[in-house]
Amino acid sequence: MYFIDVQGTLISDSDKSPINGACELIDILNLKNIPYVVITNNTKAKSDDFLEGLRKKGLNIKDGAYLDPFCVLKETLSPSNVAMFGASEFIATMQSLGYVQDLKNPKAVLIASWDDFKFSDFASINELILNGAEFIAMHETSIYKKNGRLYPGVGAIAAMVSYSTGANYKAVGKPSMAFYNEALRLINLQKPGVKFSDITIISDDAKGDLVGAKELGMKTVLVLSGKVSDETKTGVKENMIDQIYKDVQNCIKVINA
Repeated sequence: MYFIDVQGTLISDSDKSPINGACELIDILNLKNIPYVVITNNTKAKSDDFLEGLRKKGLNIKDGAYLDPFCVLKETLSPSNVAMFGASEFIATMQSLGYVQDLKNPKAVLIASWDDFKFSDFASINELILNGAEFIAMHETSIYKKNGRLYPGVGAIAAMVSYSTGANYKAVGKPSMAFYNEALRLINLQKPGVKFSDITIISDDAKGDLVGAKELGMKTVLVLSGKVSDETKTGVKENMIDQIYKDVQNCIKVINA
């Protein structure tokens, strides 16, 4: 059974095209009826739209095998007045889902990936949280890669805000417990009785995805096709990673062995 990351694992960070072996991997899992869930921290498009975009790239992801933070958020916070900080696409998508931008008296503050945060944004975030707004991180990615540059991820920003305000936050994307529990539920719809220890997770993000998965008992595979291209620079302890591959093409060899 597999959890499979998207950015840097199935599609390229640079041009969003399928990475070597990505389409074939999904096809083989479908053919062999091996349970899997494609997991992503997408926060820029509605879940159905993002999934359809992946399918148009040749990734034949089956129904019931996709999960992103929006799928978890709806169980955590119903549409309401919130303060949204992130890319314009994130804010537009949230508004299309019924959430209303309110920077004065929001029920919650939501933070998503963005490469243009300003210190004035952080000041607004701090003030709103200190005034009682709930604090939600759309995910806990450590590094956000865009145009070949590495920006602090939502997890890093959330940790900074938590330190500055003393407030705890809820995360709805990887590697939060809420996210992985929902991914496990989807796997169990495909094959009942599956536990975290039965699952192998494949990702390009050792710190943001694999450490949390390993702590839950999952087997971990790091691919060097995204955030990390040098296995000596994973940023995590060696025992957090079970296997390191160039890309998902190597995973196909294991499945077919």
